Amino acid sequence: MAKKIYELPSISRVVAGSTAILELPIGPTYHDIVFTLTGIALAVAHIGQVRVLVNGNEIQRYANLQRLFDLNAYYNREGDTVNEFKLAFVRDEYNELAFKRAPALGTLGLSTVTIEMDLQAAFPASGTIVARALIDTVPQPLGVFNRIREVGLSSSVTGVVETDKIPKGGAVYQAIHLFKPDISRVELEVDGVKVIASTKATLERLQKAIRPVARVPQTAKATHLDFLLEGDAGDLLNTQNVRDIRLRSTFDSVGSCDLVLEQLDVLTAV
Repeated sequence: MAKKIYELPSISRVVAGSTAILELPIGPTYHDIVFTLTGIALAVAHIGQVRVLVNGNEIQRYANLQRLFDLNAYYNREGDTVNEFKLAFVRDEYNELAFKRAPALGTLGLSTVTIEMDLQAAFPASGTIVARALIDTVPQPLGVFNRIREVGLSSSVTGVVETDKIPKGGAVYQAIHLFKPDISRVELEVDGVKVIASTKATLERLQKAIRPVARVPQTAKATHLDFLLEGDAGDLLNTQNVRDIRLRSTFDSVGSCDLVLEQLDVLTAV
């Protein structure tokens, strides 16, 4: 039996105002990690940034625990609570099993893999964190993995806001999430060709109807650009040889927007 579910080593520095650190054992291939938390009056706001690091290099960063919840909710994963939530490395959104499992976090040949959580000053003194993982015991190298990063965008006026700051250089995008509640229209132009030009309402209609995994747009918080609507890896936004990407977002109010970029990456880019 290759798949196992087991409890991971103790998490260190589970103290208010500190960074809790989970060191993953090297060898297994991690599909999912579930965190179980306890504590009097524990709240989502008590946990800030969540980061995944490989050999000391950050491959995933969530602005806070709520951001992780929102992304899990968009992909129709089981509901998170402050008492139990999941980091998912496999991707059920693909049609083919090989693609679903490809981004699993292989650790063969790595020196360290750690998960960090910033605990706020209000984190309860009674708080505890335990982690359990669904693993494949067959050793595999990291290979392809999910990189999650953020780019900031802001405007002091309403209307169309344009940015060309989305990384290119061969990045392969699964999705771009615009975390601002009132972006009503989006255009994405690649080397002068519009690949998306749509209202938020139409994007959400399409996202809710897709299979194998119907999305759950976080409409009160974000607008989503999803390049995996039919589960076909061939539809991903591949920036190999792309010279220019321009994103035009219609801001219905002034303010800032966090662009959460989900992409497939490889070990050589860590």
